[in-house]
Amino acid sequence: MGNIIECNSLTVRYKSTTAIHNLALSIPAGLTVGVIGPDGVGKSTLLSLIAGERVMQKGQLQVLGGDMRDEKHRAAICSDIAYMPQGLGKNLYPTLSVEENLQFFAKLFGHNRAQRRARIDILTKRTGLYPFLSRPAGKLSGGMKQKLGLCCALIHDPRLLILDEPTTGVDPLARSQFWSLIKDIRKTQPNITVLVATAYMDEAQQFDHLIALNAGEILASGSPKSLLSETQTSNLEAAFIALLPADAKHEHRSVVVQPYKASEHMQTAIEAKNLTMKFGDFTAVNNVSFTIGKGEIFGFLGSNGCGKSTTMKMLTGLLPQTSGEAWLLGSPLVANDINTRYRVGYMSQSFSLYTELTVRQNLTLHAKLFKVASNVLNSRVDEMLNRFALSHHQHSLPNDLPLGIRQRLSLAVAMVHRPEVLILDEPTSGVDPVARDNFWQLLISLARKDGVTIFISTHFMNEAVRCDRISLMHAGEVLVTDTPQAIKASKSADTLEQAFIDYLVEAQTPENQTQNTEQSAPEGVSADKATPPNKRAKGLRRLLSYASRETLELIRDPIRLTMSFLGSMVLMVVIGYGITMDVDDLSYAVFDRDQTSTSLNYRSALSARAISMNSQSLPAMPIWTGE
Repeated sequence: MGNIIECNSLTVRYKSTTAIHNLALSIPAGLTVGVIGPDGVGKSTLLSLIAGERVMQKGQLQVLGGDMRDEKHRAAICSDIAYMPQGLGKNLYPTLSVEENLQFFAKLFGHNRAQRRARIDILTKRTGLYPFLSRPAGKLSGGMKQKLGLCCALIHDPRLLILDEPTTGVDPLARSQFWSLIKDIRKTQPNITVLVATAYMDEAQQFDHLIALNAGEILASGSPKSLLSETQTSNLEAAFIALLPADAKHEHRSVVVQPYKASEHMQTAIEAKNLTMKFGDFTAVNNVSFTIGKGEIFGFLGSNGCGKSTTMKMLTGLLPQTSGEAWLLGSPLVANDINTRYRVGYMSQSFSLYTELTVRQNLTLHAKLFKVASNVLNSRVDEMLNRFALSHHQHSLPNDLPLGIRQRLSLAVAMVHRPEVLILDEPTSGVDPVARDNFWQLLISLARKDGVTIFISTHFMNEAVRCDRISLMHAGEVLVTDTPQAIKASKSADTLEQAFIDYLVEAQTPENQTQNTEQSAPEGVSADKATPPNKRAKGLRRLLSYASRETLELIRDPIRLTMSFLGSMVLMVVIGYGITMDVDDLSYAVFDRDQTSTSLNYRSALSARAISMNSQSLPAMPIWTGE
């Protein structure tokens, strides 16, 4: 079996930023291939080029035996490629049900009614979505959205399946089910090629072939075993660090966490009791209780949307809780209390930096906001610059800095007023392994040397095991709180991820439990590929598919439906009264430089119109005015 993808000298630039530089690779058909690396190294750019979504700039790219610069070839192979973009449910329509989303994609690819029914039944029964066909896509959990996105991508039996970080932000159970589903699909369709971009090194271990990217260039490629053997490491994260250029890893040190020495008389830094937060009918956090000791590194582990960020905002006083109680350093926590803010440092998911200010100016501004005394302000800023290795970048703007340095700046900003408690909301998301480990060195130093209490949320298991204690959170509830070792022991699990999965399985309600059972098509119904239509019929088919989808969305959205009709009528009335074609009583003048018979005829034509003449001659100019 030959190569399904080949590229040579592939280069993509965004203004002054080079996303991909002189890339050359070959991907064999029939394999699961992983593209690994942190955010910003060119993974999404490469995948979008292969999918035909992005215009090529420089180099050669062959996909499915043809040149991707050729518009005819791209049009011919679009039905053989399925592309799931990055982000939960980005290829779905949230107001449409599971059934309606699948019907829309099936219609786009020309399946008749019987074929659509057969394919939808097969895919939804295989993924466990069959009981939820009538549920709107926007009301599905993160894992179910990813499964539905996969079903939509597979509705036409593609030869190449492209997945851009499909499991980022979903819980370990949903992630495990997703990859089990991919394996089942590979068994039934052995010729399909799966190309995956991922930031999770642990899940990349199961792929057939890996491509390690950094700064738009390939560090290495090969099977996971060959990469581990080449670098003489025990895991892919260590292998990736070993493959980095010397200048990118010269400051890297392995993370060593000194044991946390808790005592009976240790002061409690944070305590939450039956903390609940509701947004209307939606309960984001439900009766959460835990305690965090002074100087402890406490981890919050869970998927996107499980309530981690909401809990953290309540504990910083940014959100008032619906019910429950919380204490910070022995004092009751009151929402919007400015005194609470002075004792807490908060680092949000999206770094809270002023992009028009330099590094030093950001630190100075935040120091003033937190009432740092003017006589120590400059020395405090210098201390932060030195401690967080920012001195060489103090005159740079945040947007000009690499992600890892921007992360350190955000931490320095959170620490500039020397808080006693530091709350970090997924601070290492998307950061490369070297920067992540260096960041953890800083956190450990703050906790062990300065006695700062650190409350950190993450979805990386290798970070969670570094915490003194962790809480596993799911659907707004805390499943368990204990040390990582105790949690693993409680489920007799080899890894923390497996223990988390076991807790999630226990916590699932019967409604949410899915069965990944393979189903065959109903008897007498063909699930074969649709016959490719001619170009005109294809265009009409797509037009009708989109029109049908838009009609459904309009029916579900009464405000949009009302505005589409009444808005047009209001505009018609406004424009009708605001614009007039009445040109009576219009004064005019003609500047006739030609003085020819043609210009005289033109003047006569103007004079013949029903226009009131009220003109004045302009001095010293050969102008004829209508009289």
